Amino acid sequence: EASQEEMGEREEAGLVDEQKDYANEIGGVQYGTVTDLLSFVNFLSNMQTSALQHLSKEMGVLLSKKDMAIRKGRYQVSMDVLLFPWKLTYKNPGSGLVPKGSFGKVHLAQDTMTRKRMACKLIPIENFKAADVEFQARFRHENIAELYGAMFWDHNVHLFMEAGEGGSVLEKVDSCGPMREFEIIWVAKQVLRGLEYLHSHNVIHHDIKPSNIVLMSDKAVLVDFGLTVQMTEDIYIPRDLRGTEMYMSPELVLCRGHNTKTDIYSLGTTIIHMQTGSPPWVRRYPRTAYPSYLYIIHKQAPPLEDIAADCSVAMRSFLERALERNPTLRSSACQLLKDEAINPPREDQPRCWSLDSALEEATHTLQRQQSLRHDTTQVSAESSLYSEDSGHIRRKGSLYIDLGALSGHSKLVTGPPTSEYN
Repeated sequence: EASQEEMGEREEAGLVDEQKDYANEIGGVQYGTVTDLLSFVNFLSNMQTSALQHLSKEMGVLLSKKDMAIRKGRYQVSMDVLLFPWKLTYKNPGSGLVPKGSFGKVHLAQDTMTRKRMACKLIPIENFKAADVEFQARFRHENIAELYGAMFWDHNVHLFMEAGEGGSVLEKVDSCGPMREFEIIWVAKQVLRGLEYLHSHNVIHHDIKPSNIVLMSDKAVLVDFGLTVQMTEDIYIPRDLRGTEMYMSPELVLCRGHNTKTDIYSLGTTIIHMQTGSPPWVRRYPRTAYPSYLYIIHKQAPPLEDIAADCSVAMRSFLERALERNPTLRSSACQLLKDEAINPPREDQPRCWSLDSALEEATHTLQRQQSLRHDTTQVSAESSLYSEDSGHIRRKGSLYIDLGALSGHSKLVTGPPTSEYN
């Protein structure tokens, strides 16, 4: 039997040893602990779909009393919480895009009482697995999207979580093109911190890729834990192939066993995608001619030829360490966090490491420029940001405009500012 000290350590790590029964009655939404939430999602995943078809009200467990207001055991869509299509308008204003993952669609949600804005992932009950929630609930870290609760209603499981209003890295790249190296450094560092935490608990994410890295004003977070596993031995031998082809490590493709280092390889391929605007392999081996990349990965990995031509020497060295074919020789998240590529000299570092400081710098720059101009009516915000006067900021590597794009601000993301949004 575990000592109190051991139990405390497991609780601090977010681990749950046992789960109590969710409820004696079907129906109703309640506040609860992580244990209650895990019990509820297991209840859902084990319940026959037909038994849930005649519910008269929502059922679920919410973790946040501060941000989510339950009223008389109800948390009603369109009354207590509003759901909106997530529209990203990086280059094409008016175009709508709803991110998807693990058989679910993601919407922007807002609690009508607290005004808390969240992401809400809707998963059809027939596609729902407890694993979709388990790891995100058990493991809490600033670079893992925080889970606020789960609810079942209208044939869908609603997962409420931290909102990354800047969208995913994939959406950023598809809309704005390849990212510059200092932007990549910022994202890579955030992802490595999340992976270092997961790997310290022997957890493999199994699907690191641009669409599973979500951007916020001051950080990036990992999402989509539907393929995640926790190793009980040094090597995990899968029953099936887990991940997305272009980002898979060669040892994962072989299906003979792998460990947390497979996530590091996937991060390396993700950085190539951020550099070039395309996943590795696809430029040399077009999808039209190669419907599967598994054999190519097995024979030719790592894809060092796909590294961007303008990649710095330090970043190329970083990628070679991350994409090492032999997982035993491949660097860990902890080791890569100390790499010089993502810890450049102070004079080469961007001045703004959060959106707030970035926007503040941009505001001061615009004010200085406009005060020097006599005819301010002909000066647009865009020309001010990219004028010769602001060139020194760009040369210094400031993130004042880039973090705005990364994080979906400066009117790049449309969403409901209030419940009166039409």
